[in-house]
Amino acid sequence: MYESLSSEVLPQQIPSQSKVLVAVSGGPDSVALAHVIYRYSCENQDKNISFVITHVNHKVRREADKEAELVKNLAGEWKAGFILHEFDAKRNASACRQSFQEASREWRYARWKEDMEAWGCDLLATAHHLGDQAETVLYRLLRGSGTTGLAGIYPVKDKIIRPLLSVTKEEILEYCKVQSLPYSIDKSNLETDYYRNKIRLELIPGLESKYNQRITDALGRTAELLRWDEEYICAQTEALWPRYCLRADHTRVLLSHEAWKEPEAILSRLLRKAASQVSGETRGPAFKFVKLWMQKGKQTGWRQDLQGFKVEVVKQGLFFFNVERESKEYISGKDRIEEFRLFVKLPLALNVWNKITELKVQVGIFDFYPEEQHVLWSTELDPVQMSVQTEPLVCRTRQAGDRIYFKNLGHKAIKKVFQDKDISAGERDKILFFAFGDLVVWIPGVCRGDSLLPAGPQSSRLYLVAAEI
Repeated sequence: MYESLSSEVLPQQIPSQSKVLVAVSGGPDSVALAHVIYRYSCENQDKNISFVITHVNHKVRREADKEAELVKNLAGEWKAGFILHEFDAKRNASACRQSFQEASREWRYARWKEDMEAWGCDLLATAHHLGDQAETVLYRLLRGSGTTGLAGIYPVKDKIIRPLLSVTKEEILEYCKVQSLPYSIDKSNLETDYYRNKIRLELIPGLESKYNQRITDALGRTAELLRWDEEYICAQTEALWPRYCLRADHTRVLLSHEAWKEPEAILSRLLRKAASQVSGETRGPAFKFVKLWMQKGKQTGWRQDLQGFKVEVVKQGLFFFNVERESKEYISGKDRIEEFRLFVKLPLALNVWNKITELKVQVGIFDFYPEEQHVLWSTELDPVQMSVQTEPLVCRTRQAGDRIYFKNLGHKAIKKVFQDKDISAGERDKILFFAFGDLVVWIPGVCRGDSLLPAGPQSSRLYLVAAEI
């Protein structure tokens, strides 16, 4: 086992000058992994490889403290740094409203990320082996995964390496025996209460005895082949993303209708990428949603509200919008229009105007109506329609070609609006208004258009407010 790892796997996964954080539970897999890295670093001192051992005590089993002591002693013997984390895993799972295994996994990886930063580590090594790979592929197959899921565990992904992924459990146990490595056995891994344990303890042995004695190798090979396909398709998707993504940041993505010309394998990944970008959920949306977007993506006006974000088909394409994130950014002032000198008309009564007065006005966009006594004018805007505009919202005076949209009249030239409001030609060039390109949406103190009005009384809305400072 070590010979193949040290000659083929470790030189690829651990470059010279690396500092590796090794996650060690105290079981045979992680103890063998730590020893392999220790041995490799000793035999290749010219590469200047160092490592740190991190251990998590979940405070669940009576043996947990002894396991922590065992790992600490191994770290001392191998002259490695040692990090100990302790937490109440059951209470954490209850607070997160997740399964014990899922909540604990997220907690561990969060701590390991912190450890890497604190100790200056370049890589995180975990002890997943070939049996874990087979278990993962079967688990995802039973849930109905595509190639993304069936590609299984990656040997290298981001900064995480898994040197033992091609090694069987039997080889690991034999290595521990030959090297006289102490380790502990987690008896909870022998219980069939957990779904993954049932796959490992019941399904895989059944497949081995009745269908294929080398089912673990076969599943590992399948995962590798699908990983090749997945990596290629994902590379093609990334190359096409700039072509079809008309607008993108972490709060909104507009995917062009042209993307629907691509094969399903590409389109589905473009949709998953768009949804993940606005929702922040790295696992991506469920298949049923992706399938629905593929079907409805060109039906202008179709909408869907999901947890964390909304989807709407607009004229340019399929729009993904995270209302919560967008609102927070508006409040923080990132999208606030800069302070400017604004010429305004102060209304004394309906259709009665005072002389033009110069005021210093601050304009802001909020997701609530600010109760300020110095508010001069305000209007409501639809955040979805605002975000799909290809031009930025600007405040300016009139230009040739400016128009405003009224629901019952259609588009109307700004010149005609000023004439209807009895605004003299000399005053028209002094009036500031808000527009996306040549589409005017609001002329404070005069009128507003209907193009960006909220869809209904229950729709989300933003407030564009002009207030005297």
